[in-house]
Amino acid sequence: METKKGAAVFDEFLDTLRNTPEPDQRVDLAEAFYQKLKTMPYPLFADDSTYILFYKGKVDSAGILGDMNNWSETAWMERIAGTDLFYLRGHAPNDARIEYWLMFGANTLWSIDPLNPRKSLNGFGEISELAMPGYQQHPYFADYLSGRKGSSDGLRVHEIDSKCLGYHHTIHVYLPPGYNPEEKYPVLYLQDGIDYVEFAQVPHTMDQLIRDRKIQPMLVVFVTPPNRFKADFPNRMSEYGLNDDYVKFFADELVPFIDRTYSTIADARSRLVAGDSFGGLISAYIPFARPEVFANGYSQSGYLSFNQDKLINLYRASEKKDLRLYVDVGIYEERVGASFLPADETNFLAANRRFVPVLQERDYDFVYREYPEGHTWGNWRRHLIDALMWFFPGEN
Repeated sequence: METKKGAAVFDEFLDTLRNTPEPDQRVDLAEAFYQKLKTMPYPLFADDSTYILFYKGKVDSAGILGDMNNWSETAWMERIAGTDLFYLRGHAPNDARIEYWLMFGANTLWSIDPLNPRKSLNGFGEISELAMPGYQQHPYFADYLSGRKGSSDGLRVHEIDSKCLGYHHTIHVYLPPGYNPEEKYPVLYLQDGIDYVEFAQVPHTMDQLIRDRKIQPMLVVFVTPPNRFKADFPNRMSEYGLNDDYVKFFADELVPFIDRTYSTIADARSRLVAGDSFGGLISAYIPFARPEVFANGYSQSGYLSFNQDKLINLYRASEKKDLRLYVDVGIYEERVGASFLPADETNFLAANRRFVPVLQERDYDFVYREYPEGHTWGNWRRHLIDALMWFFPGEN
């Protein structure tokens, strides 16, 4: 098995070092092993649930910060005596997909893993990806495994001046291959719009899904909040925090504009609103508040603990609404936003689990999924596919 073969090479290297007391020879052996690592599949796997990561450099310490430790406490690597080579053995489910950075002690910047060619993206830049042996990479992303951004080329751009919000919004619109104004199409509305374009490569994914007849041909409206990556007001937090003015903008201004401008199926059941994290929260709220406009909502790793479970409590206290929901979350989402969210609201996994019995009690039509992944775009881009195939299945 290839995974065990890589670990065996490391074990042989350690055995050789134990019998090599001379300092210069130990340094040379470490360098030779490191160069060999560059030619091998990486990371190394001792078995289906044990990975081995490495770093070589003149630093006092090296460690791993990532999904595996909920981005909270660095797992420090072990230095191999007499060398500048560090390693870490870790454990994860066989089908896990984990993102991580290398750390080098206090007051230092993180780094991607120079040995690892696989990377994902977020607003901070590139992140190294660790896919366990049982994880199945989706073929749609074969050209994006090295951290390539998605492109907005071909998307139509509109500026919408919102009276409900008192400021304008920039939106991008994706049209399906072969778009015909004489036909009518369902519409997907995405929060954090341009992030879904660049980090989740949604236009590329939609092209593939539609051409493979996995989903119905449909439009996508990418709604980007103002002051992207800035703390200035307004921003995604002011909009997505169960803001009823934002809901009015969505239902009473944005949807009518899209229906006037494009050939859409002007029906609540043909509209889906989706988003990640804070965007997942508002995407579960919009159908609840306005089910006559949106009958479908998808929360990806939703911040459902927001304001002491306010949304969950709204669902609990209300009669069943005419809507369908898809809710998913990663098992490595127990300390999301620990540096800026209230301490009792960072466990997104627990909050999403609290939502499930409420939906069951009200007999909602919903899907709930947990994945061995973290609060990442690599997670969200992959599982958006699953949700779209549930809401708007194609012929296959």
